[in-house]
Amino acid sequence: MSLNQISKVYATALLELAQETNSLESTEEELSSLVGIFFSDDSIRHYFLSPLVDPSEKEQTAAKSVQGKASEFVANFITLVVRKNRFLYLKDILEDYRAGVDRLKNRSSLRIVSKDSLGKEAVDRITQSIASKFGREIRVTEQMDPNLIGGFKIYIDDFLIDASIRAKLAGTREALLQKKIPVGAFE
Repeated sequence: MSLNQISKVYATALLELAQETNSLESTEEELSSLVGIFFSDDSIRHYFLSPLVDPSEKEQTAAKSVQGKASEFVANFITLVVRKNRFLYLKDILEDYRAGVDRLKNRSSLRIVSKDSLGKEAVDRITQSIASKFGREIRVTEQMDPNLIGGFKIYIDDFLIDASIRAKLAGTREALLQKKIPVGAFE
């Protein structure tokens, strides 16, 4: 089973259970919080990924660490993921779960990637524009990418709008190559 399939299977199962218990949003919040905790610290992540640590010890540690921080439903799910040695897939499971919740709620996911924060006003304008075009509620996340020269990229569901300087330079380069300016034209 590929990485994509594994995360989708677990996310789908969690989504179905959360839907039955009418806890789609709360499950997402709890899972997001726990995944953030598990992956924010390298020592925690390395512990759960280490082949040297006994699997039953990992399971007990996971159960103790989520106890009181999440509902029994989410705590049991995290423990199951650790028991089945799928800890590595937790971030992907969370993303697939979010996508499933968005589908059920007729909501689109908007991710804005820029070198620096665009500011609340610019993000709100982008969000309103896209919400009116798609005719649905939008869930916005903003991400910084220091590798961008300038501009931004917008990911909306399966679409990409690339308004980065790098993309514009690549487009200009391609246009110049297509023109096939003869040698000596600039001499």
